[in-house]
Amino acid sequence: MSRSWAVEQLSADHADRRGRLAIVAGRPGGNTVDRGAVVCSCFGVGANQIAEAVRGGCTSVEAIGATLHAGTNCGSCRAEIRTIIEARRLQAAE
Repeated sequence: MSRSWAVEQLSADHADRRGRLAIVAGRPGGNTVDRGAVVCSCFGVGANQIAEAVRGGCTSVEAIGATLHAGTNCGSCRAEIRTIIEARRLQAAE
């Protein structure tokens, strides 16, 4: 569980107190997704989301941009997106 996800969950509305306490205990709910460390701050896209998109078939920074919008505004995250894509390619080749 990433720190940024936990912080985001603490400020979110939860239906019951138990759901909020589960976050503090480090147990994410079944219906929430850990985006991972934020890579694209313009659109709030995390590393886990990018990795999932790569697993789903996005093989370029442009494809990630079309799917998640990451890298389509200021562009400062494009190098990190490229690194995640390459790391996933290496994992798939193993």
